[in-house]
Amino acid sequence: MILKVITLNIRHADDLNGNTRKERMPRIKKVFAPIDADIINFQEYTPGWDVLRGELLGDEYDYYLQFRSEETNPESAFISWKKNKFECLKKGTFWFSETPEVMSKSDGWDEIFDCYRICSYVILKEKQTGKAFTVMNTHFGFGDYGQVKSAKLIWEYSKKISDNPTLITGDFNTNPETPAYNEMIKYFSDVNMQTAKDMGRTFHGYGKSTKNSIIDYCFIDDKIKPIKSKRLDTLVDGKYLSDHYPVYFELEI
Repeated sequence: MILKVITLNIRHADDLNGNTRKERMPRIKKVFAPIDADIINFQEYTPGWDVLRGELLGDEYDYYLQFRSEETNPESAFISWKKNKFECLKKGTFWFSETPEVMSKSDGWDEIFDCYRICSYVILKEKQTGKAFTVMNTHFGFGDYGQVKSAKLIWEYSKKISDNPTLITGDFNTNPETPAYNEMIKYFSDVNMQTAKDMGRTFHGYGKSTKNSIIDYCFIDDKIKPIKSKRLDTLVDGKYLSDHYPVYFELEI
């Protein structure tokens, strides 16, 4: 089974200079449509995107979201999948904290913003073959301490959830030289580094950032074969889709 996967930090806010959510939505759709992805995952998906969700995804996709905090941080690690191809067997969320089963945060797990941070997951079964696999999606906080603990927690939960092939997408807020990245690759493979080896930045801040910020990834376990990775750095009429570039992956299960 070949999976086509896209991940994008969709940017929670309306921004200036033609970058409101309503203005960015058609750009995202234009870049995504030719790919016809099986899985589309977003970080920073907020209630403000709800009114645009149908236009963006159409009726082809089902989805799961859990806001990391209903009151103070209504963002989610949004997962969507082609509903004609896959059946969802299970879904859930855990929090990056000492009490991951409940909506919570712990000191030091996001050193800069002190936000609630989560990883959401679904177990999908391909209807044609009956093959099941786990999709996880996340948005790490900042600081080595919390990021490393978050990476370990993802590994623990990947085993706890199922023994299925597992892939993890997300904005990890960490580059390949950091402790958290090195913690992730103890357990998983970085699809980009196994295929394209593209060292171009994925966070660009609407073209303003000059840092080599590779922070958006897809990691896979050893039951999945990496085929392709491509940073989708296309602009639409000179405008960006978000303050991050989407990244596209092809995987074989």
